[in-house]
Amino acid sequence: MNLLVSGLFSAADSYGKGTATFEIILMLLIAFILGYLLRYFLSKNNNNQARLDDLSHKNTLLENQLDINKNELKRLQKELDDCKNNQKKALLTFKANQEPAKKDDLKIVEGIGPKIEQLLYEARIYTWDDLSKAEISYIQAVLDKAGPNYKVHNPESWPFQAKMALNGEWDALKKWQDEHKGGRF
Repeated sequence: MNLLVSGLFSAADSYGKGTATFEIILMLLIAFILGYLLRYFLSKNNNNQARLDDLSHKNTLLENQLDINKNELKRLQKELDDCKNNQKKALLTFKANQEPAKKDDLKIVEGIGPKIEQLLYEARIYTWDDLSKAEISYIQAVLDKAGPNYKVHNPESWPFQAKMALNGEWDALKKWQDEHKGGRF
């Protein structure tokens, strides 16, 4: 080993064999540290890639589960809609087969005359309560179906007026009708 060291550092006669040995050991130590750090950073990069792959896989699984849940939600929504439609059909069938115990005078509502009252009775709207709960679009559809003479009527305030009649608010109804000619808001 002395021969090797002295041959390498023969140009450097100023320092001794101890200094040369120290330099070699220092260079080996630096090479070892650099190798260790290189391995550390490369393995860390591999770990990050493994984590990224794992998270990507989990994301795919979650997206698949989300699609399954969306399809299940659609199926349940359709089932709920079917139940609601069946319930409405059953209610309409029940109402269609049931004669009303009483019929209110719907002509009290401004804008409803005897012929429109008859149309509403045929549409299963018998009482002020029925009229107050009826959708305006449904009432308008009844009028539209009856022909062009009835399409000109605006039933927008009829449920409101029927509610006042139902609650026995006769003075308020009269005042409202006086202020709103034609029964329009």
